[in-house]
Amino acid sequence: MFEKEKLQDLGERCVMTFAQAFLGIVAAGPMVGMDVEPMKAGAAAGVAAVLSVVKTYVAQHSGDKSGNLLK
Repeated sequence: MFEKEKLQDLGERCVMTFAQAFLGIVAAGPMVGMDVEPMKAGAAAGVAAVLSVVKTYVAQHSGDKSGNLLK
């Protein structure tokens, strides 16, 4: 049911999405007038990471079975 390669791909996408969203919010927030606390930025990044996992899971179980929906 769970293939090592797919789990690694899923984990990498989750971690990288979290890191990118968190750093993006923390770095760009002040530039656009958002005063975001780090905990709130982490929560928003966590939501993005969860959505990435859900999207990847759905993509891996439909279409061409890759992690991409548009293939």
